[in-house]
Amino acid sequence: MKRILFIFCIALNFVIAQSAVAEEKSFVDDSIRDVAIIAGTGAGGAVLGLSTLSFVEEPGDHLKNIVVGGAIGIIVGVGIVAWGQANKSKGLYESGSINPEDFSTGDRQQWHVAQSKEAVKNLKVSHPSFSYSFKF
Repeated sequence: MKRILFIFCIALNFVIAQSAVAEEKSFVDDSIRDVAIIAGTGAGGAVLGLSTLSFVEEPGDHLKNIVVGGAIGIIVGVGIVAWGQANKSKGLYESGSINPEDFSTGDRQQWHVAQSKEAVKNLKVSHPSFSYSFKF
């Protein structure tokens, strides 16, 4: 058991070292990192599930704890990867947006008023049509 754990730790060390050294991140590197995160959290969850076996009378009857722990770990890993991807695209959207200092609330309101006036002029009426009716 110790030998398997030692080999697993060494293999995990090489995976982490490769991603830390990479200078240029490409789609494949990001995908490998995402799979490593999901696999790592799944393995961590399985280890936590395995650790619960020492607290029960018959460990053989509760082997499903390992699978449940691994499944919960995979779900957490997918959540971490999804959160990371969402934050990555958030930066992309923010870099293409207008600087709030250049387009403050007052400037936006003036822009909307100007657009509304232009739309009314295009309708060729002096005021926008508005009607109401009350019936009792």
